[in-house]
Amino acid sequence: MLTARIRHGLLLLASMFVVGTAGYMLIEGASAGDAFYMTGITLTTVGYREVFPLSRVGQIFTVFLATAGLGLLLFILTEAARAVFAGELNEVFGRVRRLRMLEKMSGHEIVCGYGRMGQAVVIELLRSGRPVVVIERDPDKLRRLIGAGLSVVDGDATSEDVLRSAGTARARGLVACLNDDAHNVYTVLTARSLNPKLFIVARAGEENAESRMLRAGADRVVNPYQLGGLRLAHMLAKPAVVDFLDVSLPVAGRSLELEQVRLEKGSPLVGTTLGESDLRRRWGVGVVAVRRGEQFFPNPDSDFRLEAEDELVVLGGRAGLESLEVSVKAAS
Repeated sequence: MLTARIRHGLLLLASMFVVGTAGYMLIEGASAGDAFYMTGITLTTVGYREVFPLSRVGQIFTVFLATAGLGLLLFILTEAARAVFAGELNEVFGRVRRLRMLEKMSGHEIVCGYGRMGQAVVIELLRSGRPVVVIERDPDKLRRLIGAGLSVVDGDATSEDVLRSAGTARARGLVACLNDDAHNVYTVLTARSLNPKLFIVARAGEENAESRMLRAGADRVVNPYQLGGLRLAHMLAKPAVVDFLDVSLPVAGRSLELEQVRLEKGSPLVGTTLGESDLRRRWGVGVVAVRRGEQFFPNPDSDFRLEAEDELVVLGGRAGLESLEVSVKAAS
């Protein structure tokens, strides 16, 4: 893209061509073609022979025209070189800065692919305050992501080197939402080899792809077509249930949300029953379910005793949920 200074210089150069052509026609009585040619070789100082004899006034006019043209051309070339060099420097420094940021990141989420699904995943993770790294190889999408200030890695998500660059060994979770099931399987397999503790969610397009992704190491597999069909059916058969889930799932601006809170060792809630913890009075939230390892306890009773590492699925307002999370973490 031309800078404003280069554009102004080119406009001035065009104006000098007009002035030079008109001057030679007026001073020497030259034709328009000869006058334009004479102006060109004078402004560029190439030193070709004169196409017509010059009078004393014409010689003086030529000297001033050549001096102005040389200075203007040097100005344009300097600005063009500066723009190119500055652009390359900014790109290099930007790449180095992003690499340094990636090296310092830990406990982040990695999103492989920035299609429609990947974009929705990134938006929700950012809304939840999670640090995100996006792996993408489309130049236009990369420019948009960099412009938005997001951490990105340019490359193929199936490549071990690219996954290493994204900090997979230090990441908390990874979402494989590439357009091809085979690529998602390979991404899951490679990511799992780099980080055995990584929580991996994969997108599946075909029915038999789910089992392959689970065998490759995915913790969860989502088939958007199957989920979309189930949702459409549920909206017909159970509209009240669907409306409740829509209202309770975390979305900016909603007054009621579903969240999960992990009880760390040392939390004041560990060892207490749900009745004793009195979450509704203290934070205005209710416990919908508790997950303990692989077990799930939906709608637990008030005498259900909480243990360290339990994950509470709670329903409440955003302020109460944030206060509960801070209280649990502060005591951990």
